[in-house]
Amino acid sequence: MVSFVFCLWILLTAAIAAVWSVSLLQPVWVLHPDNVHSFGLQKYCVIDTQERGDLHASALQRKCLPYGKELHIGNIPSGTWRAAFLLFSSGILLFIASVLTGLMSLFIQGKWDKYVSITTKYIQSTAVLVVMSALLTYPLGFGSHFFRYYCGSGAGPYYTGQCSMGWSYMLAIMGVSLSVFCPILWSFRWIKRDDVMEGIPV
Repeated sequence: MVSFVFCLWILLTAAIAAVWSVSLLQPVWVLHPDNVHSFGLQKYCVIDTQERGDLHASALQRKCLPYGKELHIGNIPSGTWRAAFLLFSSGILLFIASVLTGLMSLFIQGKWDKYVSITTKYIQSTAVLVVMSALLTYPLGFGSHFFRYYCGSGAGPYYTGQCSMGWSYMLAIMGVSLSVFCPILWSFRWIKRDDVMEGIPV
């Protein structure tokens, strides 16, 4: 019988993977004071003035597109942002892989169950560290010419200048904060409610 802790681990891991995926796709890691320009790992948003030449008339029209107008890692304007993109994407894939290996443990018995269990824990712990590294790497790109063009010449590593951190970045941080509990829950996945109640003195 599957324990409550195991179900909680599955739900939490899947939820965090979804949160990180949303954060990866949304270009609101950094927000400009005009609330129109924003930047993410793979895309950025600007004012769309192509259809209407009047800047004031189109001020509310927001256009989001990949860096370089096509999705390619070489078009990301900062080397550290490229590294952050690779780390963050890899962390998400590892986290999803840990769910799959965790589900495999339900069907594998004997000595292989131990190997799958250890592998799942290591994959998930590695994923947490990789995503954490991505979040620490991303602000190093604030000193690039591209970022300083939009957020001011005073911007630099770990300083956004005139801009501010957006909700996508904060969402990723929240995911990391919760993800540290996943390897711990995995270690106690077979504990059942009855086992816990037996250890509580009456």
